[in-house]
Amino acid sequence: MKKPPLLPLAVTLCAAFGNTSAMAQAASNVTISGVVDAYVGTRQLAGGLSQTKVDSSGLTTSQVNFSGTEDLGGGNRAEFVLGMFFRPDDGSQGRFNGDPYFARSSYVGLGGNWGTLRLGRISTGAFLNYIRTNSYGDSSVFGPGFLHTWIAAIGQGKQFLSGGAPAGNRALTGALGTTDSAWNNSLTYVSPSLGGAVLQLQWAPSEADGVGSRLGASAFYSNGPLTLGLATEQIGANAVPASGPAAAVINHQATWQMTGAYAFGFGRVSAGLINTQRDYTVVVDDRVRTVQLGVTIPVGAGTVMAQVANSTQTPDVGNEMTRTTTSVGYSYAFSKRTDVYAVLMNDRFTGQPDGNSVGFWCAPPLLSIA
Repeated sequence: MKKPPLLPLAVTLCAAFGNTSAMAQAASNVTISGVVDAYVGTRQLAGGLSQTKVDSSGLTTSQVNFSGTEDLGGGNRAEFVLGMFFRPDDGSQGRFNGDPYFARSSYVGLGGNWGTLRLGRISTGAFLNYIRTNSYGDSSVFGPGFLHTWIAAIGQGKQFLSGGAPAGNRALTGALGTTDSAWNNSLTYVSPSLGGAVLQLQWAPSEADGVGSRLGASAFYSNGPLTLGLATEQIGANAVPASGPAAAVINHQATWQMTGAYAFGFGRVSAGLINTQRDYTVVVDDRVRTVQLGVTIPVGAGTVMAQVANSTQTPDVGNEMTRTTTSVGYSYAFSKRTDVYAVLMNDRFTGQPDGNSVGFWCAPPLLSIA
């Protein structure tokens, strides 16, 4: 009974942006924007092999975005966003093989003084709160908090999966890697800013895609030097597979997150806590808790960036697993659009030798065409 009201909304919005002659007659705006980031360096996670490579998206995930709005009158508007990731080192589409074409975002929406309602693939409130407050933004290569939370364990190495019988395999890191930083098939409401505070509510049915139905809520506050974020994600209804081969099946997963940052005279200090409780069908339930601290300090024409993230998982067949990742880097701005960076990263994980990485080269240039 809930589906019929959603379909007319989607059809109407698609028609509005699909008719170019109509767009020419109405007050509208279409923008192309993006980021190109490539680096050269040595990459090694804890317990993994050291690999020298030219790779993509060291400091910022390379992307191209198409967005547009149309004035509907009465303070209302229609909008769309299509955002894709790519890898400039070899020209491939997506963050990895098999990534959806418009993995960053793909939605249509209606907005006004009452807020904005969106349908499609949309970033979660927890992810947005994280990138708004931490020292390494959306860096999936050198960002410690990102590595610990949104990169699926199997994507980092088998050492991040528990041993034992195949049915007992589970992710020991990347607690939100299965559901990703954006949810498919989601209905999202974003409130107008109320004294610097913005509320986001998000729901997505399972649609038999191997991921359970999802419900998320978040609040973000920014006023002067202070930035705060609070979010929760509840995943369940249908079984959710944990990351990895022959993975354990999760009945329900609950995540709570708190983030914050404050700009002092010398720079910006950030902190965050994210706690994920996983209820498994067969194996023992577990909890993954990640704490991250960071700082950015302007130095010359650039910025010093430092962040440390510590994650613990309890229990793992009676043992506590711990991972600590530290990154220190410097980003030098040639202009408002182009900068170069250098980053050192150390990665430690229970029972594994340390991993050390170094990367440098160029993030952006930024592209923006209206």
